[in-house]
Amino acid sequence: MNKRSIKAFTLAEVLVTLTIIGVIAALTIPTLNQNTKNNEMVSGCLKAYSTLAGAVDRMKVDYGPVGFGNKWNNAAIFWKGENGDYKEGFVAQLNTVKVCDTGEKGCFWDGIPKQLGGGAHSNSYDGYKYTVRTTDGMSFNYSTTDCGSKGLSAERAAKCMGRFVVDVNGDKGPNRFGYDMFFFALIKGEGVIPAGADDGSSDCKKGGAGVTCAAKVINEKKIDIK
Repeated sequence: MNKRSIKAFTLAEVLVTLTIIGVIAALTIPTLNQNTKNNEMVSGCLKAYSTLAGAVDRMKVDYGPVGFGNKWNNAAIFWKGENGDYKEGFVAQLNTVKVCDTGEKGCFWDGIPKQLGGGAHSNSYDGYKYTVRTTDGMSFNYSTTDCGSKGLSAERAAKCMGRFVVDVNGDKGPNRFGYDMFFFALIKGEGVIPAGADDGSSDCKKGGAGVTCAAKVINEKKIDIK
């Protein structure tokens, strides 16, 4: 009976194999990690939109059609309710862990957010009036500033009642518009509209400010900055 010889791998062959595996892992793991993070940000943007739209939709039971009447057009009543006790209004529709008024800290990341292209945004939102943090770690800020440069049609911009800024992962970073921070508008007669809904998200690109990325991310279900 012939005995079959068993060929073992040499140490050199094992080391070469491990080196190849290591090189492949070094090339692919960062990409996989980035894809995972991108998917998390997409999910966050979709959830933020759903949260905003759902809250405004529920408010219509007590407040009437969006934008018609003092309850909608008075920012304090819109945010806190008619009695200012947060028992009705926008904040009442959210699951909150902290609600902040002017000068109060802790509802938003305390640094200056970045533009999509890497430059600094104009200001920090921590300490702003009408700011809240929810149980899922998101931060929301509402302001009655106009919706100029938010990628909306002239008709919608003229009916803008205010805008929301949402940081979908709170303090975790990178706190960058178009990635984990997004703009949404509150439009009379319609409700919540993502920035970039009408102009094709013109600044949602490399080197752009990222202000109009919300609609692009929501529509494409991905973050694909070119």
